[in-house]
Amino acid sequence: MAKSKWQKQLKKYDRRLLEGQSFGEEQKTDYPFGWYFARYSEDLEPGQVLPVEFMSHQFALFRGKSGRVGMVDSQCCHMGADLGRCGTVVDDRIKCGYHAWEFRTDGGCEVIPGLDQAKIPPRAGQRAIPVREHAGNIWFWYGPEPVGEFVEVPYADSKKYLNLKGQIYTARGTLLPVAEHVSDIYHFPVAHKGVGKLEYAILVNKEDRLEYQLRPADATGMKKVQRWFKPFAFIEMIGPSASLYRTQKDATVDRSGPLLTIVLGGTPVRDDLMFFGYRVIVRKILPGPLFAPLNHLIARMMWLTVRRNVYADIDVLRWLRHPEKTLWVKPDGPSVREFRAFFQRRIAPGWRFGDPAPEESAVSA
Repeated sequence: MAKSKWQKQLKKYDRRLLEGQSFGEEQKTDYPFGWYFARYSEDLEPGQVLPVEFMSHQFALFRGKSGRVGMVDSQCCHMGADLGRCGTVVDDRIKCGYHAWEFRTDGGCEVIPGLDQAKIPPRAGQRAIPVREHAGNIWFWYGPEPVGEFVEVPYADSKKYLNLKGQIYTARGTLLPVAEHVSDIYHFPVAHKGVGKLEYAILVNKEDRLEYQLRPADATGMKKVQRWFKPFAFIEMIGPSASLYRTQKDATVDRSGPLLTIVLGGTPVRDDLMFFGYRVIVRKILPGPLFAPLNHLIARMMWLTVRRNVYADIDVLRWLRHPEKTLWVKPDGPSVREFRAFFQRRIAPGWRFGDPAPEESAVSA
């Protein structure tokens, strides 16, 4: 059977994520509020519509002709057609392939064939999910509105940096164990062949913020963790399962001009399936076109090093799930428990896409 247009536009990872998709929607897991990674910007072209699923809910993700991105409920409010599979783009609107209703990126219905615009029913519209596009990634907001603070990487699109797309990986486990591994100091010497003693120092852990530093625990930890990486890094959580990993020269926190920044993001598709990916942002060593080959070579080497580190974890992360009760030991340190506190306090049990804001007391302490 010939593939339809939308099927031809799918990436390999899209096909993996859509395998086994149910016809209906049923979210069983509670997730923390915040910004989640949706897609690489390069993987959504102007005029393209894609079916996506996040947190067991199905949406149509599209990019208008001007470049603006929208994400709306996949099921058309008119007669239920799947906009992600039959929709097309007209200007900055998504057009249903069944009856040609057109919806803006905010979900409002702007065109109903055969009906004056002034007579479009007030209920005609799609639920729209807030999205942000920044530094090569598309993000969406999970939670009630108004949306929370969006953390930008101000230098990511600077001419002084090279910004490289990473890869997408799928995992069969749930979100928390995959998300928390970035704070797991105990796995460094095993998976990443770390040298010397390291520790995580928590800088901020309150409300929707978690920031911490990876640094030597003693003099033996001053050795390089591995090639290209010194034992200093500043990690800032920019979502419940998204972080900025910035290499540092020393214990001083540098947010504005690090040599290497890794943008990590993971997102639930369904209760037993998630995906995660990364971007690599590398500061150019020298300016000007004469040094472009050298800058690209160094950036590519950094990219390969990051990929190698992902591969070191991949077989574990793809099949990682929590035991019924974690058996803590001294080498674990406090970092994972600090991460879990950050993760859990943004959860409002029972909240789902489209629900009103919960009472303050409903959000986990």
